Amino acid sequence: MLHRFTASLRNLFQHKHVDQDLSAEIDSHVQLLADEYIASGMAPDAARRTAQMELGGREQVRAEVREARSGILLEQIWQDVRYGFRMLRKSPGFASLAVITLALGIGANTAMFSVIDGVLLQKPPFANPSRVMVVYQKMPNGNNNVFSTPDFLDWKRQEGPVAQMAAILSDSHTLGTQDGVEQITGWRASSEIFSVLGVSPALGRPFTADEDRPGAGNFILLSDSLWKTRFQADRNILGSKLDFGGTPYTVIGVMPPNFRIYDGTEKYWRPLQLETQDAAALSRSVHWIFAFARLEPGASLKQSQSRLDQIASRLRLNDSKGDAGFGVILQSYQDVLTDGLRQPLLLLMGCVGFVLLIACSNVANLLLARGTARRLEMSIRTAVGAQRSRVVRQLLTESLVLSLLGGALGLVFAVVALKALLALHPSNIPNIETVTINGTVLGFTMAICIGVGIVFGIMPALASSRVDVSNALREVARATGRAGGRYRVTLVVMETALASVLLIGAGLSLKSLWKVSQVDPGFNPSGLLTFSVAVPERDKERPYLFYQQVAEKVRALPGVQSAVLARNIPLSFTDPSMPVSVDGHAPQMSDEQNETRFRVIGPGYFHGFQTPLLRGREFTDADNPSSQPVAIVSESLAQRSWPNQDPLGKSIRPNIADAPWYTVVGVSADVRHLGLDLPVSPSAYYPYTQVPKSMLPLAEKYFTVIIRSRTPKELTGSVRQAVADVDKTVPVYNLKTVDEMMADAGSLRQFDMWLFGAFAALALTLAAVGVYGVMAYLVAQRTREIGIRMALGARRGDVMRMIVGHGAKMAAIGVAVGIVGAFALTRVMASLLYEVSPTDLWTFFFVSAAVFLFILLACYVPSLRATRVDPNVALRCE
Repeated sequence: MLHRFTASLRNLFQHKHVDQDLSAEIDSHVQLLADEYIASGMAPDAARRTAQMELGGREQVRAEVREARSGILLEQIWQDVRYGFRMLRKSPGFASLAVITLALGIGANTAMFSVIDGVLLQKPPFANPSRVMVVYQKMPNGNNNVFSTPDFLDWKRQEGPVAQMAAILSDSHTLGTQDGVEQITGWRASSEIFSVLGVSPALGRPFTADEDRPGAGNFILLSDSLWKTRFQADRNILGSKLDFGGTPYTVIGVMPPNFRIYDGTEKYWRPLQLETQDAAALSRSVHWIFAFARLEPGASLKQSQSRLDQIASRLRLNDSKGDAGFGVILQSYQDVLTDGLRQPLLLLMGCVGFVLLIACSNVANLLLARGTARRLEMSIRTAVGAQRSRVVRQLLTESLVLSLLGGALGLVFAVVALKALLALHPSNIPNIETVTINGTVLGFTMAICIGVGIVFGIMPALASSRVDVSNALREVARATGRAGGRYRVTLVVMETALASVLLIGAGLSLKSLWKVSQVDPGFNPSGLLTFSVAVPERDKERPYLFYQQVAEKVRALPGVQSAVLARNIPLSFTDPSMPVSVDGHAPQMSDEQNETRFRVIGPGYFHGFQTPLLRGREFTDADNPSSQPVAIVSESLAQRSWPNQDPLGKSIRPNIADAPWYTVVGVSADVRHLGLDLPVSPSAYYPYTQVPKSMLPLAEKYFTVIIRSRTPKELTGSVRQAVADVDKTVPVYNLKTVDEMMADAGSLRQFDMWLFGAFAALALTLAAVGVYGVMAYLVAQRTREIGIRMALGARRGDVMRMIVGHGAKMAAIGVAVGIVGAFALTRVMASLLYEVSPTDLWTFFFVSAAVFLFILLACYVPSLRATRVDPNVALRCE
C-alpha cells in the first residue's frame, strides 16, 4: 500500500501543479485507506490510526515527496540541458556568433579581474595585514614625509599606537658571483619590524634588539630567492660568513618565500643599528626613515589616529619649535602600496564591464530574434499543455548553456590577453608577477556566466513564452511582437550609449597622452646613457675622488661626447626635498611653497644634459672642498626667492645643522624630475665635492654617471670595462638610456590609456555588430511590407532612407544618452587627465559624431539588402 501511495504521489507531482497542497493530498490518501479498513469491519477511529501508521506518518510521506520532487526536477533540468544543446546544434551560426560575442566580453572581464585580484586584492604576506600601518610624519607645511632620525625617536618614546614603531632604510651592497660582482638591494630594518609585520624567518631567527644597536656586529637575513639561487637552498648556511661589500656578515636566517615589503626586489635584511650621534642623525631636515606600526588590539584606525593627534598637541605645547608636534599620519599598508593604481585599475574594470553589457545586449537581441522564429514551437508546446513557467525554464537553460560556453571560450581569450598584458605592463606595478588565473578568478568567471545567462536571458525567455496560441498557429510568420521590438530597440540604444561613453573617455585619455608627449622635460634625452656605481668601502671617507676617477675613465672612451656625475637624475624617482634659508632669513615653515629639491651634481652637468643655463656659470673642478661653497638654483626657485632681483651673488643654505651658506653662481632652466605630467619643483644644485657631512650617507650609497654619445647603446660593454679598470669590485647597475627612462616614467599612463582605448574600440565594434544584427532582422521581418511599398512605386532611395532613418533615430538617442553618461564618467577620471578638461567640447563633439557615423554605417549594409527586395518574390512568399 505504501509503495502504491508514493508511486501515486510521484505521478501526481509529475503531472499536477508544483504548488499542490500536499497536506490535503496526504489526508485524502489516509481517508481512502481508512475506508478500506472500515469496509472490512474495523472501527472508524481504529481504521484511521491504522491507516496513518501504515503510511508512516506525514513526515515520512513528505520526505518521499521531497525526494520525488528533487529527482524529477533534476531529471527535467538534465532534459532541458540536452535539449538546449540540440537546439544550438541546429543553429550553428546563431550559436557561434552568440558564444564568440559573450567570450569577448567575459574574457576581457576575466583578464582585467585577474590584474585587480593580483594587484589590489591579494593580501600582503603579513599576519593580519589589515592592521599593518605605514606611518608618515606630518610636516610643518602640511605635507606628509618620511621621518628624520630625531623625530622618529621622539615618537617612539611616546605611549600609544606607535610605541612599537619599526623603521626601515633602503640599502644596497655588492655580492660576489661567478661572473664577478653584482649590486643587490635590501633593507636596513629595526628589530621591531618582524613583530610589527607579523612575520618570522622560515629558517633561523630574526635579529634581536641587542643586535640592532650600533657596533653590535654584522648580521644578515637572506631572502628566499637569494638563498635558493645563490646558495642552492643550503640549510647549513646559518652561522656562515658572507662577504657583502667587503664586510663579513653572519647569516642568521632566511625569510619565507614571497615575503616582501615594497617592490619585491629586496634580497636581504640587516639590522638598522640607527646612529644617534652623527650629523645625519642629529638633523631634523634629513628625512629618510620609513616607519611601520601595527594597530593595537581592538583599536580602529580612526581611534588610533585620534590618540596620535592628542599626543601631537601635547608635544606642540612642550616644544613649539620641534617637528614632532605637527603629528603623524597612519595609512593602511595596502592603500600605500596601491596608491595611484586603484583608481585607474577600477576604472578599467568598469570599462570592461561596459564591454560585457554590450556583448550581453547583442546576445539578448539574438535570443529575441531566435525566439520569434521559434514561436510556432512555443505555440505547439503551449497547446499540448506545457506551462509558461516550464517554457521559461527551458529557454533560460538554453541561455545559461550559451553563457557557460562563452565563459569557457572567454577563459581561453583571457589567458591570451593576460599574457599580452603581462608582457606590456609597466615595471612600477606592484605584485604584477603574481597575477594569474587562480581559483578566485575562476569563481568570478563562473559568477559572471551564471549572472549573464539569467539576467540577459530572462527577458527574451519571457517574451518568447508569451504566446497567443490561436493567433500564433494561424500567423506565426507575422508575429514579431511589439514588446520584443521595444526591448530590441532599448538594447540597441543602451549599446550605443555605452560605446559612446567609453569612446569619449578614450578620446580624452588619448588627447591627454598627446599633451604629455609635447611637454618639454627641460633637457635633451636623446643620446644619453646612464649607469650607477657605489663607492667601495675603502673610499667612503672621500667618495667624490672615486666617482671622479670613474667619470674621467668613461669620458676617455671613444664616441663619448661628455660624461658627468649626479646623485639624483631626472626620471629616476629619487628626488629628496630640503627647505632652504635665503640671504640669512629662515624660511617660513608653514609655507607649503618653501619645499625645495636637493640635488648633488658634478662639473659640466648642465652641458651634459643640454639643460639651458639661463644665467651665470656651471660648476667646475675648482669648486672643491676647500673653496667657497657655491650653488645653482632653478628658474622657479630664483623667481620664488628673489622676485624681480638678480639671484647671482645671493646666498642660500639648506636647513641642515652642518650646512654652510652657498653663494648662487648660476640659474638653470626648470627640469621635470618626477615625470612629464607632474609640475616642476624649485631646485637647488650643489657640487658633490661640497656636500655637508650630514648628507654624506646619501653620497656613499651610489652616484649616477650620465654619458652623451651618438651611439649610447653600443657603449655598454666599454662602460663596464672602464669601471672595472678603476675597481674590479665595483659593479655597474641600472644601465639604461634616458629614452628608456622616459618611457618607463610614462609607461603606467600609456598602459592605462591604451587599454582604455582598446576596450572602447571593442565596445564600439560590438555595438555596431549589434545594430547591424537588429537592422538585418528588421529587414527580414519587413520583407513583405518593403515588397508592397516597392510594388506601389517606392524607389530604392525611399526604402534606404526608411531603414537608415530608423537606425539613425536609435543611434541619435543612444549617442545623446552616452553624452550625458560621459559627463559623469569623465568627472571620475578627471585626476587621470593632463591639461585636458573632463568636459572638453571638441572631444565630445568629434567622438560622438564618429560613433553616430559608425552606427549609420552598420545600418547601411542591411538597407542595401532591403533595396534589392523583388516585390513579386516577396508577395509570392506571402
